[in-house]
Amino acid sequence: MSDNNNNNDDDVKANLKKFKPKKPKLSVPEEFLKGANSYDDKLMLVKYLSEKEKGRVMLIFKKMIASGIEESKKKKGLK
Repeated sequence: MSDNNNNNDDDVKANLKKFKPKKPKLSVPEEFLKGANSYDDKLMLVKYLSEKEKGRVMLIFKKMIASGIEESKKKKGLK
C-alpha cells in the first residue's frame, strides 16, 4: 500500500511541475560582458545583475562570507 502512496505522490509532484511557471533565464547582453573594461562599465554590469538576480547575488555573498569565516577559524586554530 505504501508503494501506491509513493506513486500518487510522484504523480502529484510531476503534475505540479507541469503547471509551475517557468522562470525566464537571465540573459545578460553580450556587449556588457565583452565590453566591461572600465570601472563604470563593470559597475553597471554588477548593478544590472543584482537587480535581475537578487537571490543568486545573495547566495554568492553568503558563500563568500561563510568561506571567509572558515578561513579565519583555520588561521586561529579553531574548528
